[in-house]
Amino acid sequence: MTMSIAELAQAREVVTQIFDALDLDAYLFEVEPCDDRWEIKLECAVAEGWETVRLSAAKENLLRGVDDAAARQLLLDDWRKALSACLTKSLEQ
Repeated sequence: MTMSIAELAQAREVVTQIFDALDLDAYLFEVEPCDDRWEIKLECAVAEGWETVRLSAAKENLLRGVDDAAARQLLLDDWRKALSACLTKSLEQ
């Protein structure tokens, strides 16, 4: 598996854009390259504290998502349900 620092930075930027679009309140994440599918390990605030969620995405979709709004939207739509327990800023008390 060949991965450059630039590719990892691009993937992190796309993931950040998606999590911001979902309006997540508090979160930490890591992008873990794994051949064609990359894993995103997210820790997000939930009502009971924190929850760990593992997401997956094709490397090509993550890298295209920097300049391609449609690719970002596909990832957002794919991850929205998995992240439904995460608190959003609009739910802050």
